[in-house]
Amino acid sequence: MSGSDDKTIQFRPPDNKIPGVSETFGERLRRRRQELNDAETPPALTWQSKARNLSAIVVESPHASASIARKSAEAARALEGVACVLFASDLPPFQNALGAEYSSEPLLAEDEVHFRGQPAAIIVATDLATCQRAASLIEIDYHVTPGILTLDHAITMSSYHGEPKTCERGDATRAINQSARKLRGSLSIAPQQTCLEGGTKITVRPWQDGKGLNIHASCLLPTAVRSAVAKTTDVPESNIHIEPVDLPGPIGSLETEPVRLASLAAHAVKRCGSSVTLHVTSPHSPLAGGTRHRTKAQYEVGFEEDGTINGVKVDLILEGGWYAADSENAIDRALLHADSVYDFPNLSIVARLCQTNHIVSSSLPAEGAAQGAWAAEEVIQRVAEATNLSSRKIREKNFYAEEGELKTTPYGQPIDTKAISRVWNKALDRSKFRERAEAVTEWNRKNACYKRGIAAIPIKFGIGDPRSDRNAAAAVVQILADGSVIVRVGLVNTNDGLDAQIREEVACLLGVEEEAIRVILNDFDALPRATSIIGTDASGLILRALEDACGRLTKRLREVAFQLFAARGQTEIEMEAIRFSRGAVGTDSTGNAPLHFKEVIEGALRKRVSLIENGYHRTPNLWWDPELGAGWPFSSFTYAAAVAEIELDAFTGEIQILRIDIAHEGSPSSKQEDRDFAQLMRAFTLGAGWMLSEDTPDPENEHGDHCPIEERIPGFADAPFQIVTDRLRPLGSPSTMPGDPCAEAPVLLAVSLREALLEALRSFGFNTDLNIDLPLPATPP
Repeated sequence: MSGSDDKTIQFRPPDNKIPGVSETFGERLRRRRQELNDAETPPALTWQSKARNLSAIVVESPHASASIARKSAEAARALEGVACVLFASDLPPFQNALGAEYSSEPLLAEDEVHFRGQPAAIIVATDLATCQRAASLIEIDYHVTPGILTLDHAITMSSYHGEPKTCERGDATRAINQSARKLRGSLSIAPQQTCLEGGTKITVRPWQDGKGLNIHASCLLPTAVRSAVAKTTDVPESNIHIEPVDLPGPIGSLETEPVRLASLAAHAVKRCGSSVTLHVTSPHSPLAGGTRHRTKAQYEVGFEEDGTINGVKVDLILEGGWYAADSENAIDRALLHADSVYDFPNLSIVARLCQTNHIVSSSLPAEGAAQGAWAAEEVIQRVAEATNLSSRKIREKNFYAEEGELKTTPYGQPIDTKAISRVWNKALDRSKFRERAEAVTEWNRKNACYKRGIAAIPIKFGIGDPRSDRNAAAAVVQILADGSVIVRVGLVNTNDGLDAQIREEVACLLGVEEEAIRVILNDFDALPRATSIIGTDASGLILRALEDACGRLTKRLREVAFQLFAARGQTEIEMEAIRFSRGAVGTDSTGNAPLHFKEVIEGALRKRVSLIENGYHRTPNLWWDPELGAGWPFSSFTYAAAVAEIELDAFTGEIQILRIDIAHEGSPSSKQEDRDFAQLMRAFTLGAGWMLSEDTPDPENEHGDHCPIEERIPGFADAPFQIVTDRLRPLGSPSTMPGDPCAEAPVLLAVSLREALLEALRSFGFNTDLNIDLPLPATPP
């Protein structure tokens, strides 16, 4: 049905009575829905329709900003093999939206499009080729309007999402004015893009005789997909079963786009009564990839000749696209990391989110945090240039110092100053930074065609999500009759070794062998909500939820064991002293006569003791008030430092990473060193690609076809010649130690490569004090 053929019936508000008819608002709403669906009633679910598996594609807008004058799908609907074509007007009332948590973004464009790639229609047919032929027959007349495509344009037009967010300490303006020297500058950070190789495919099937839906999708947050589909299709969430695909890593999928695509596919299933597989095959489609937030940082700093910084003002401007979606979280994280590891006594941070005619949907690690921390590093670098001092000395002079009173961030959360000094000194000592810096200077003096640079960078990274509701996890632990254990976790399987970490933890808590434990990830029927793997300490939350569940189980089993010992005449045993270890249950006093774990389980079954337990953990006392610019948004901080040495070819611009030294706080368990190392290198490589090679297209080119898989992304030739890492056991209380300290923070360490590149570039000229405006990323020609 085309938009022009739709018979529009006036919808009256509740206070307007229909003459001669007495009906409630709910009755009128149901009648309206029925009238809209009379022209094309969904077919009854039969065994023939169940056997069909239809294909679907999305018709995307080719323009960044336009109004829609006319839509027609008559020719497409007449094509043989086409099951249906849906425009926004064909969806039931109030179901053309992703929901309030996604800025009320429409599923299908109605009268306007606001970014290139915005869905305008969905085509369902017998196969993909028929869908593509039908797409060429759809007629949509666009009246193109000028769009806001750059940050500078958005700033000029005052195009923003919401009000600015601020965080302050002291009086930055006064401190800058009273300083001996001052300077201003800016840093532009281009976005990093991710493109899912092979495209995106989501399959939705009718379930429970058409009353429910089964969703097979690749997604980071499956329960968000389930909730959105339930809202947009008016199907109870209990009747929606989701089967997430195992991911090759945390950047193997997206967070927002699967929600949109699954909702569209669900509407197609409701209309056709058959299984539908929605394809996004073009790597150039914005729906098949994610984009970090383009950032512009403007700063003003006042300092003394010795490099002491008195005051800093930073304005962070992030591109939020047309619909803010998860961008509010990114701007919060940028604001919260803009002090980095530096104790600026007077600091003012202002962050704003620009509204542009783009789609910004990032599901990449350290989003927002990297942009904020790198702005602070740019300030340090420029002060070093102005004072003709080394950036290492400027950093050390402005660290959060160990002596004196308790140090806190500008928003009031305490900082472990000893941890900063520990990782910094460890990285410098292990890398022999001072000796190598002198050797690099000597190398550059003798070589005209190749230049080297070396730099050291410290970072702190907040563990957790400023949205406190996301810092929670659930798990189910079930002990079977033979003493084996099944663990169900509400987390997407990213194949990063988390299941091994869970087995180790449960084996330690229950005192059983790891081989007897089976871990089931991707189980979202038994657990109501998934834990996000991006932006949260997912492993730490899961491990504490398991500790909660296993603690209750062992408490019950300890009572059973106490009774079994008493039945054997061992009445001197205290129940609190009973321990579970390596399949045995007993105390130090039981000597060589402990109980076998299986005996205790058999006794528990005879006594009808429950052997299944739900565990739940939420990080306590988290809060963040953007209006006050104060709070305790993170469960803890993780600290790290990196020393990078690079070599630059003067003729080709090729950059080779010679050596990387990293000192990073690792997991509390020494058994997880391999997983820590894998996460560390994955995140650092991601940051290195963003820093040195992954160029992005001109934002003003709205029709530019660009995909990261077609550009220069890091490969084996870009790997460092030498990598030295130290994973230090974190300081502080075990209850606050993160389970995934190396998952995202190393992205921030990649800025050490940029600092080293700046040092190499300066050595080409006679004036080593030359100020160089190095783009980010610094992609070679």
